[in-house]
Amino acid sequence: MRATTRNDFGPAELRRAIERLEVLPMRPGSARQVLAIALDDESLVPERTAELPQSTTIDPAWALAATRRRGQFVEPLRLLEQHAWWPSTSATGAIGESLTRLWRHSVAVAFAARKLARDSGDPDPDAIARAGLLHNLGIWALAAVSPDLLVAWFQRPDPASRREFERRTLGVEAANLGRSLALKWGCDTLTTDAAWLHADLEADLGGCTREPARIALIQQAYATASTTPWAPGAELFREMGPIEPRVRILTAEVQARCPGPFVDPDTSPREERLTRDNARLRLAHGRLLVEQAAKDRFLRAFADAPATESPEAWADRAALAWCGEPGVAAARVDWAGMPDPENSTGLDRPASTTLSLGDPAEPLATIHLWKVADPTEQQSNHPTLDIWASWAAQVEERLRLQHLLDDVVSTHRGRVGREDLARRRWVFESLAEFAAGAGHELNNPLAVIVGRAQLLLGRLEEDPDSTRSLRAIITQAQRAARILRDLMYVARTPEPRPRPCQPEEVVRACLRDLQGEAETRGVRIVADSREPGLRVWTDPESLRQLADILTRNALEATPAGGVVQFQASGDTRALRWSIHDSGRGMSATEGAHLFDPFYCGRQAGRGLGLGLSRASRIVAQAGGELKWQSIPGVGTTFIVTLPVAEIPASPDDERPGGPKSDRALPGR
Repeated sequence: MRATTRNDFGPAELRRAIERLEVLPMRPGSARQVLAIALDDESLVPERTAELPQSTTIDPAWALAATRRRGQFVEPLRLLEQHAWWPSTSATGAIGESLTRLWRHSVAVAFAARKLARDSGDPDPDAIARAGLLHNLGIWALAAVSPDLLVAWFQRPDPASRREFERRTLGVEAANLGRSLALKWGCDTLTTDAAWLHADLEADLGGCTREPARIALIQQAYATASTTPWAPGAELFREMGPIEPRVRILTAEVQARCPGPFVDPDTSPREERLTRDNARLRLAHGRLLVEQAAKDRFLRAFADAPATESPEAWADRAALAWCGEPGVAAARVDWAGMPDPENSTGLDRPASTTLSLGDPAEPLATIHLWKVADPTEQQSNHPTLDIWASWAAQVEERLRLQHLLDDVVSTHRGRVGREDLARRRWVFESLAEFAAGAGHELNNPLAVIVGRAQLLLGRLEEDPDSTRSLRAIITQAQRAARILRDLMYVARTPEPRPRPCQPEEVVRACLRDLQGEAETRGVRIVADSREPGLRVWTDPESLRQLADILTRNALEATPAGGVVQFQASGDTRALRWSIHDSGRGMSATEGAHLFDPFYCGRQAGRGLGLGLSRASRIVAQAGGELKWQSIPGVGTTFIVTLPVAEIPASPDDERPGGPKSDRALPGR
């Protein structure tokens, strides 16, 4: 099936179209280089070929052929004959850019996986590299059928939205579709599992694969390649500060090996047709050479045979002639009516192919061949009904095991998600109960303490020591009151009260208030926001609290001499903030508890660790997203996306000639 630009498939129709794929299309550049080698080597036949160019090792179509053959010989001319090319319509524009981006990201995973495999002493790094190149097999198939959808897939900003897009578009996640295609196409186990599990970095699914150590290498390579410029969602990494040296090296290696576009713009259907015809003719020429060589071997054997040769000698002569067949390692001929000879081949495995001479029911002789190449070159005349029945039973058992395995993985993922949700719900319910009781019991005593301390402060103004002590009492009592307020906010976040506001002005006011603290810490705040800002319909108090929490968190994480970058953008539908610090970054353990109440990576006495939890609650209540990216030793970036709305018109504005106003509608 040739790639198309249709994007009007329904999920069922699109998935059927993908499942009808037999192979992936071939890069025109790879086909040209292989054909050039064939033109230079006039003796090229299906069983012999010059060394393939390196471009074929980074072509998904060639890698797929190699993994389907499970390491056996891959015939370049046969691939040229059978594989369609990626069409020239996919060479330019958004489709061409998306295909090139998918290709370079896949190559980055392959290169990173090969290096990790070599460093770990794996005996076959190239197999791991091939599996890494084909890790996104489901998306490659989607691009082959409907490349427009590949463009839309890359436009999704994060893995969750891409998986949702896949389920809505295909009816299944691309990882599961890739596994189904790998099984259908007969790929090796490593490629099949990589297409399914490459992105499951957090789930403990090592028991679902026969090669957990190799899959772990591919997962690690996928994580590394996800920080390259071509990875899906790579825009999130552009604001994270300096890139690690190993990522820069990987990026340079990919750029060197993939300098041009994935599909050459000058590709034409006529060139493809002529190339495939050339390969087909060369294959036919090769088959004729093989047939002629077989006839010559027969003639030589016939000419050397004496008229009185015994059946045993004839069998030896015939076996010697069959050993000259391409791909045959050993042969034995059993003459009918004679006892089977002892193992004269020296091989301890059964024959690859058995051929009957004469009537299959009562053959004159039986030829047993032990082959080192594809046994399908010699056709057997054995009945196949029992084989078909055995195959059908294996397909049914494999399908049952596949459904069972999918159910186990789905159940595991769902259970992890439900347990995490239940844990968080229990934490917040416990926190709400605690905050309500603490607020009720402690607010009144704190008010009395503050009031009496202020009263004494007025009476003892002439006593400096008493004044300092009373001010300390007031400050700490007020701090305790703020802690109670934060607890109650996290536990029971108040409903937002939207009204007309300018988010950029909220950000500027927050940064002005924090400028003194930043100067005290020796940290510089750099703000990048629109001037003048848009007026939108949202809750300015929530925005102010959110900006204050994230900026204070960045200040506290940044050492003296560092920089905090605050970038604000958006439109009348959504706000987008990016707050980057130049601190020490966070480890995976710290990131797992980042939004948990009471978790704080700082030393004791620096707060309860409720700030980011409050920020998460504010964003979640507004229906937005709060993401973070961190590189240890470089810094951390928090990215906030909040939905906003245009300022609603007042009832007077809806009448012709009515006055304009920023006031909210009644009841809003």
